[in-house]
Amino acid sequence: MLGVFVLAPIIVGLIAYIIRDHWAKPLLFLFQIGYAAYAFSQFLVVKESGPIIWNTGGYTDGIALSLYADPISIFMVMMTAIIYIAFLIYSVNAAYFVSKFFFLFMVLEGLMMGLYLSSDLFNIFVFLEVSTVVVAILIMINKEKQAIYDGMIYFFVNIIGSSFLLFGTGMIYRTFGLLDMRAISEAMTLLDSPKAMILPYGLMMVTVSLKTAVTPLFSWLPKAHGTPSAPPVVSAVLSGLYIKSGVYLFIRFNEMYSPVIDMHQFFFWIGFITSVVGFIMALGQHDIKLILAYHTVSQVGLIMVGLNMASDYAFWGAVYHIFNHAIFKSTLFLTAGMIYHEYGTRDVYEIRGLFKRMPWVAIATTFAMLGITGAPFFNGSISKYMIAHGSHDYGTTILLNIINLGTTMSFVKYATMLFGENTKGIRVKSDIFAVSAALLLGVTSLLTGMFGEVLTEFLFGFELQVNAEEYFQKGVVYALMIVAGIGFYNGIIKHGGFIQRIGHIELTFNAIITAMVGYFITIVLFLTFVL
Repeated sequence: MLGVFVLAPIIVGLIAYIIRDHWAKPLLFLFQIGYAAYAFSQFLVVKESGPIIWNTGGYTDGIALSLYADPISIFMVMMTAIIYIAFLIYSVNAAYFVSKFFFLFMVLEGLMMGLYLSSDLFNIFVFLEVSTVVVAILIMINKEKQAIYDGMIYFFVNIIGSSFLLFGTGMIYRTFGLLDMRAISEAMTLLDSPKAMILPYGLMMVTVSLKTAVTPLFSWLPKAHGTPSAPPVVSAVLSGLYIKSGVYLFIRFNEMYSPVIDMHQFFFWIGFITSVVGFIMALGQHDIKLILAYHTVSQVGLIMVGLNMASDYAFWGAVYHIFNHAIFKSTLFLTAGMIYHEYGTRDVYEIRGLFKRMPWVAIATTFAMLGITGAPFFNGSISKYMIAHGSHDYGTTILLNIINLGTTMSFVKYATMLFGENTKGIRVKSDIFAVSAALLLGVTSLLTGMFGEVLTEFLFGFELQVNAEEYFQKGVVYALMIVAGIGFYNGIIKHGGFIQRIGHIELTFNAIITAMVGYFITIVLFLTFVL
């Protein structure tokens, strides 16, 4: 029963909150392992027998409130359930791992499952609203001034953003008398004119684009994911998993509207611009959490590029990159938390000698950096290879190389922490659970690259054949990008200046709301001219 995926984490989190003793942690671990195993079993069922539909109250499909699991949604469920195990391991000895935290943390997992499985537009709106409240509380959980400010910005921006979805849903219901996405998609084939869907599509895409954090609607993300006092595991779950709910809804909503609206070209360019703006902003940061937060923006942009290239290879490469990004970005945020705890600073220019001082953390960080930059044999290289393989012209290939070069430059800067000598901070005893969780995820960045062909076949049923000659050429290009990245870092980035000034530009609350309205108008005008 698919409802278990939504309700079980919430109920177990509530039980753990009530008992509040040393039994709470074992309960959560045992539950999460069993939960992940159940998710895997349901993934196999969908893989072998096709989609699963659960209609509440025994009502007719299309009318009932439905949970729907197909290959993509059940993959998202399984990915989230498994990575949550690593998050719980990381947090075993953390000071914030108290009853209130793990209750909210488990509720968030259930809400994400609801977003992945729900087939009903109003249910999706409810899940988004409730998850917004939960995430805001998790950001502010340490009650520090900056965290409260960042959390409230996140809360109000996303509440207003979700209202666009509500209005769009209302227009859809007025037109079709339906809320189920699969039924609505079928009904759209009966429309006399696709222009009737311009306004609801524009409204719903504002919400999805905000949740996905594309340009120009990403200013809330660095505040939420990079706020200084938020626990590392909160930043990891937001950047590694929660942000993917927006990408997932983008896929679903565009599937729903596909009979009447095709916006692949528009969102291809939105994705590219988002990637470029993301890595430029990252290059101007000193705070390691902000560097990682802006690179979430950049990598989501790359995923959007892949999803909108009108190629099966690129599409499944983008979906695989969702998985890969969840692994290496979670690793980077978790290790960033340990680095700050050790050194007492988040300034990338003040942290040196990580390999000498925290060798296992350095190894996990290195593996994750190799993953995100697309080093040969690491997971990012496979998903980026698939996206590049789906390009139909040299122009697209050049655009993808620009994105990869920007990512490489940023992580050349980030990698300076690994070497040198630094005595700042107070040496603290390593937390074996936190180190193990980060190292496990880091090693996974390598394994999911080495076995990329097998995994894409198993996870998506997509037969990937990596051409050895092409892969070697991409390895050579990667090496050249490393050389170029080192040159850019030493010649331009290291000295700050213009790039650093750009990196400190951010939109005010009023500007973010204005950007939402402008984005909506842009989509409506674009569709008005092309339909």
